[in-house]
Amino acid sequence: MTIGESLLWWLPAMACGVAVYHDVRTREIPDWLPIMLVVLVPVRMVVAGSVGAWWQHLAGGLLALAIGLLIGRGDRFGGGDIKLFAAIVLWFGLMSLVPLALWIAIAGLPFAVLAAAKEQQDFAYAPAILVGVCVYSIAPDLLQRIMG
Repeated sequence: MTIGESLLWWLPAMACGVAVYHDVRTREIPDWLPIMLVVLVPVRMVVAGSVGAWWQHLAGGLLALAIGLLIGRGDRFGGGDIKLFAAIVLWFGLMSLVPLALWIAIAGLPFAVLAAAKEQQDFAYAPAILVGVCVYSIAPDLLQRIMG
């Protein structure tokens, strides 16, 4: 992997780091973060040589958005969390949807338990998204290796 590919691979994690800062402080994720990822997806695809798989990226992003909107009904997740998740899956492609969702959910569990213990109705979810993206970025095939 070239330096350019490596930087592009880690760009979603960097965006999530910025999202954590904003989400913890203001409980909002700025729209420019997922927009930046979406705009840079074609660059990522050219650098990675995956232009032919554009439909997998698009399908992944749209499916992640649909799932996020379905799960987000009733204010379980904020719009910023949903948009960020969809942009990240768009970035990595359709095959990242299940592993990313799993790692993000696992990372979110301690935050949910802590919020429940404090009798909070909600909590910043960007830290869980960041952890999930980092796990996926470090070992995109970890779920497959665990499952055998």
